[in-house]
Amino acid sequence: MKLKYYLPVCTLFLSFFLLSWGVIGHRTIGKIAENNLSAKAKLAVKNLLGTETLPLVTTFADELRPYQEFDYTSKWHYINAPEGLNYKQFVAFLNTDTVPNVYTAVLAQIRVLKDVSKTSYEKKFALKFLVHLVGDLHQPMHVSRAVDKGGNDIEVKFLNRKSNLHSVWDTGLIEYYGFSYTEMSTAFGNTSVENIKNWQQDELSLWIYESYKISEQLYTEVEKNKDLDYDYFSNHSEIVKKRLLQGGIRLAGLLNNIYK
Repeated sequence: MKLKYYLPVCTLFLSFFLLSWGVIGHRTIGKIAENNLSAKAKLAVKNLLGTETLPLVTTFADELRPYQEFDYTSKWHYINAPEGLNYKQFVAFLNTDTVPNVYTAVLAQIRVLKDVSKTSYEKKFALKFLVHLVGDLHQPMHVSRAVDKGGNDIEVKFLNRKSNLHSVWDTGLIEYYGFSYTEMSTAFGNTSVENIKNWQQDELSLWIYESYKISEQLYTEVEKNKDLDYDYFSNHSEIVKKRLLQGGIRLAGLLNNIYK
């Protein structure tokens, strides 16, 4: 069974099951994180991953979706929250929600990576999930509403093609750039030392709340207009850039802290 974790998954499965941020978005976050790792964290990651690289394993958690034995991880990729919460209320919700979600899953992977009693195999699995889930929680539609399945049930047109709100934010806006993940990480991967410090010091709950507030905005917008043309891209491109950058910087901060 362990061998299955590392078997390559065919292209058909990849195209169907890779959802959050798509391949390019997740790998962009992984590459930005890799570029901002401390020397100790780089060595620790290399020791765990071997010949695999951090950007390339960011899609591992989605590659497991076809396998029934990993169904228990399906709820780890997102969180559904009530509408209209302020930050204090949102934190209270995170701390009382009993459904498995991206918040509890991230905390669980961090605990595994810090636990000296865990095997390298368990740590490798946790690392691969952590790098994916940090990307997920920075995608606004992964912190949204259960009633429409995170926007999957909200039909829209994007650039005159049928889609849904979740898919637009998973892949549509990312693919519009026409970048590879290395090009995207180069284009979006730089920010000030002050931003890096502040973003890495923010609480995990705030990272998730930021996505929650953005998704609330996106819901309001799509209620007024479901025909999302090229203006939609230009009006939201800065959000996409910032969330990818924050995801990468914060992932690096987590790993630097774990392996300090």
